[in-house]
Amino acid sequence: MSEAAPARPRAATWAGALLLVEALGMIGVAVYLAIASFGDPIEHLGGGLFLAVLAAGSGLFLAQAGRAMLDGRAWARSAAVVWQVLQLGVALGTFDGGEGPVPLALVLAALAIAGMVLVLRRSVTGWLRREA
Repeated sequence: MSEAAPARPRAATWAGALLLVEALGMIGVAVYLAIASFGDPIEHLGGGLFLAVLAAGSGLFLAQAGRAMLDGRAWARSAAVVWQVLQLGVALGTFDGGEGPVPLALVLAALAIAGMVLVLRRSVTGWLRREA
């Protein structure tokens, strides 16, 4: 007889969903950068498209990490932690005293902190550790 698959913890579901939402956000950033690069002077076209490709790659990476979190793949935890640290750095970097996009920075910081709290929970660690 085969054993039933263990139930996915709710925290792992939320962490995977958060990574998928962040993936959609990065795909949106990629589309925006691609469109905006055509409005810039022609000498900025290559750089703008390069940034759009980097953002799209990040979005695809996050989509894979979100799916891996939902499937219980052990590598999803480190991918989520690295992304959340980078995102928190971007959010904190916008508080330079100028008139930057403070509401967006607060949203990024809140998502990063929520993501870290979720992936560091004991139930998620157990869910990801079960992979042999």
